[in-house]
Amino acid sequence: MPKNEKNFQSLWNEILTAHAPSNISLAREISELLDISQDSAYRRLRNETDYTLDEAAKIANHFNLPLEALNNGLHATVSFKTNTLSNQQESYHLYLENMLANLKKVNQFETAEIFFGAEDIPVFYHYSCPILMKFKIIYWLKSLLLVPEFQNKNFEEIEINNEMVILAEEIFKTYSKINSTEVWTSETVLSTVKQIRFYWDAGFFSSISSVIDVLNDLENAMKIVQKQAETGHKFSSAGNMTSATSKLFVSDVMIGTNSILITAGVFKASFISYSTFNFMQTLNHEFNRQNEQWMNNLISRSTLISTVAEKQRNQFFKGIYKLIDEHRQYVKDSN
Repeated sequence: MPKNEKNFQSLWNEILTAHAPSNISLAREISELLDISQDSAYRRLRNETDYTLDEAAKIANHFNLPLEALNNGLHATVSFKTNTLSNQQESYHLYLENMLANLKKVNQFETAEIFFGAEDIPVFYHYSCPILMKFKIIYWLKSLLLVPEFQNKNFEEIEINNEMVILAEEIFKTYSKINSTEVWTSETVLSTVKQIRFYWDAGFFSSISSVIDVLNDLENAMKIVQKQAETGHKFSSAGNMTSATSKLFVSDVMIGTNSILITAGVFKASFISYSTFNFMQTLNHEFNRQNEQWMNNLISRSTLISTVAEKQRNQFFKGIYKLIDEHRQYVKDSN
């Protein structure tokens, strides 16, 4: 083979090197993963020894790299990794585990940043406050996944598995450590408010105090977002500022779908929402390039309200709290 000719092995190593976290020794990681010596790992990374198919599959699974990444030149062909959801609670448990694993991998990169075009409240904030968390998990499992044991039960009668609660709390904790840029609109909060109202109107709350508690927790979550916008830094659910930066933009343009772009140096990944709350992900170079261009265009037409534009920031959050308060009053009036 000519010296400069690229084959799948060298291309795979380029992709692997670009997408591996910067704080690890890649040779040591591969050595431990494949149960080979570090010298053997280096020979594979230098393209002197071929990977077996089994080895390539192990590496792909460990680093969350789809083999489709080798076909980045096929711009019209994009493969996505998806979560498998069913009407069993266990599938949602796996969904949470996968989300947490992805966030932890992103957090390993020193320069990582998450860009979120938010048609709805970014999923991580639903896990920032306990009562809001319970409501969203119940809504998704009862009304969307149709989990059998949740049917014919009111909000108060349903117990959420404690392991799922711990996972959800860890998801928000990890997200609060990663730099992020979010683009919201005036309607980003609306879908969650409508879901709460629907549960009240449908009689899925046994008491007015329960629905008020959920609305109050939604407001508490929005206060975390507001505090981040005021300071330019992330906050934990306990109210502690983290070292991660937070930028919040407000767009007058409807976003259409929840879209995430993760960048860390040359590493890029896209997550696109489907089935209301689920996400499919890809490392396809061309798709990520287009998603990044769309995100940049969206940001360029939006107003930054983090640490600047105090008047616009106050007006934006005043509108959110007014919306929540209107639904508190609606609940009280209809009781």
